[in-house]
Amino acid sequence: MTKGKFGLSFSAIAVIAFGFAALRQPQSVLLVVGFALLAEKDEWLNRQAMQALLLTIAYYLTELVTGWLFGGLARFFGWVKLYGAADAMSTVGSYVDGALYLALIVFSVLAVLRVIRGKDAGLPFIAKMAGGDFVEAIKSKTGAATSAQTVPPVQAEPVQTQHAPLEQASAPIQTAPAAVQAAPTPAVRLCPSCSAPLQEESRFCTECGAKTE
Repeated sequence: MTKGKFGLSFSAIAVIAFGFAALRQPQSVLLVVGFALLAEKDEWLNRQAMQALLLTIAYYLTELVTGWLFGGLARFFGWVKLYGAADAMSTVGSYVDGALYLALIVFSVLAVLRVIRGKDAGLPFIAKMAGGDFVEAIKSKTGAATSAQTVPPVQAEPVQTQHAPLEQASAPIQTAPAAVQAAPTPAVRLCPSCSAPLQEESRFCTECGAKTE
């Protein structure tokens, strides 16, 4: 077994920590944890000591919550004069306290059996918290969600349109002349006698036979 600076084996220190936890001695557990963290500074021992401390904290927090719950219900039923229900709540609360203490002893014994053989205590959920895995998992999930939210959206490239030069745009529009001059038409010759139209270079009228010249 590995021994520390003061000649105590690390397994023995871990067993003492879990033993105080099973005996419901939180001050003693805290002292052992402080000795392991500040004096020995061994990674394996620190992990076991933190598991013993977290087990003690979890037990007292659960006992506090159940005491408030069932104790409050008992006082409420006593206030409304339901004394049978109040006694039942008190009985249930005492059974829950006994079950919690039994669970504390079981977890402590299992941890002691493992640390004696030089293994990790391996308490459910508490071992992850003691090793920092639980915190790292939360940070990794939070970081992934934050990176997914901060990805900039893909912006479409603006379409460049070619504009005509200003000179071309402002060029005057040429319009057709307002009136188209018609070609001059030759004058029609008329007969001086009957006013009938005459053909070109005709000397006599084809209607009356009068001489045109």
